[in-house]
Amino acid sequence: MLNNNIIHNNFNSKQLKLPLQLEIKIPFDSEVRTFDEVFKQLEINKYLNKPKDRRGRIGYNPVNMLKLIMFCQMEKIQTLREMEKAAKHDIRIMWLTDELMPSHQTIKTFMDNYLVKGIDEIFYELTKYLIKKETIDTSKLYIDGTKIESVANKYSFTWRGSVEKFRDKLYKKISHQIQSLNERYQTTDIFFPVYEVYEAKYLKDIKNFLKKEIDVEKIEFKYGKGQRKTFLQRDYEHISEYLDKLIAYERDLTIMGTDRNSYAKTDIDATFMHMKEDHMRNSQLKPGYNVQIGVADEYILHLDIYNERNDYKTLIPFLEGFKQRYSFYPKYPVADAGYGGLTNYRYLKLCEMELYQKYGMYTKDTHDKKRMNDPYFSFSLVKQGNDYLAPNGDILKHLYRNNRGNDVYELPNGKYKEINDENLMYQKEVIKNLKSPLGIDLRTQRSIQVEGAFGVIKEAFNVRRFRRKLTENVKLEFYLTAIGYNLRKYHNKKYRII
Repeated sequence: MLNNNIIHNNFNSKQLKLPLQLEIKIPFDSEVRTFDEVFKQLEINKYLNKPKDRRGRIGYNPVNMLKLIMFCQMEKIQTLREMEKAAKHDIRIMWLTDELMPSHQTIKTFMDNYLVKGIDEIFYELTKYLIKKETIDTSKLYIDGTKIESVANKYSFTWRGSVEKFRDKLYKKISHQIQSLNERYQTTDIFFPVYEVYEAKYLKDIKNFLKKEIDVEKIEFKYGKGQRKTFLQRDYEHISEYLDKLIAYERDLTIMGTDRNSYAKTDIDATFMHMKEDHMRNSQLKPGYNVQIGVADEYILHLDIYNERNDYKTLIPFLEGFKQRYSFYPKYPVADAGYGGLTNYRYLKLCEMELYQKYGMYTKDTHDKKRMNDPYFSFSLVKQGNDYLAPNGDILKHLYRNNRGNDVYELPNGKYKEINDENLMYQKEVIKNLKSPLGIDLRTQRSIQVEGAFGVIKEAFNVRRFRRKLTENVKLEFYLTAIGYNLRKYHNKKYRII
């Protein structure tokens, strides 16, 4: 009987065998071939300028380093150590980067030196190529935002309300201390004015004066138990303490600016916000960033990072950023109810963009039958001079315009109603647009495309918390994620992978 168990006595699995070229082992429909096809079309070298103060030995080829980082993003490899490991074991990356094997620290150094200031240009170079290659319809831009947690410690917070409260108490302590100084120097010509609000410069002048007095009288500071301090030493120490606190409060308020009410001490650009992922289920505020993206034909064409908690205030700077990058505005910027309002509607009409953004009461105004059947429902009223005529014949008398810019009308039942004619006109246009066949299609596509993009980024790319601090570094991180998302989307569309 024949023995089919062939034993290779002279075979060694570690011996050299053909093929020697890695390219032969890579399938024609591999992600790396799609990446290489796109990368060759980009003018990358103009964005990889060498750092001016570069020292030490010649580094790795920056183009190959960028290939490594971008392809890792396409493959959902996010961390530096995972990139280092992939470069050593993934034959696709070996073929792509000429077997480049940098350490994780080398990859970080490259990002800091080359990409922090230039990653946005690379992203928009890629999107412009995709727009041309895929004939993307840029007239329709689906906009939405989400809040992503910062790497900052969630218990290292500073609140505007607390800072202002303690600063006001400090003002009173300073006034009391200055009054004591004036009483002490009342026999001389020295007098320090007492104010309700103080600046650091004023306290510095008082501190310098006290220091000179101490030097003239040659007073030695005393510390410890049983040592009696002089009045000058006590005054000097109190003023120094108040000065340090005042400088700290001014610094806190400067960091927060005029729009924020909080910041994290370990990431001063992060603002405390309500997150959708609340593992403690107690509406705990966490430091985070407001990430805004604009999607067209399933590709992310524009993005930006804000420390503003409200989406409403991000729409205008977001669209201005889009205009700066592409030299035009999208005709149909579609967004949810968080973006609709008088200021934004006025801006959109001024820039000749269409109103396809819901407002806060859109659902009630179009679906609540009790509200719609109200005889004083705003959309049922007819303007007559300065007054309004209700469908039942009642007259709403105009009284005055309040400080919010709304006209106040008196109802026949003695109640009052506020109406802003300009905003009412915009809201009617919004309802008409969104109920049209085009509006229904745009609303459906917005929920599919932009919310779907965030779903993929959070679930597939596992971006639920940033790894870097400060806005410019967070932007680098999210730009890389968006590059990986767009490249993977292009590859999937190319081979019809669903």
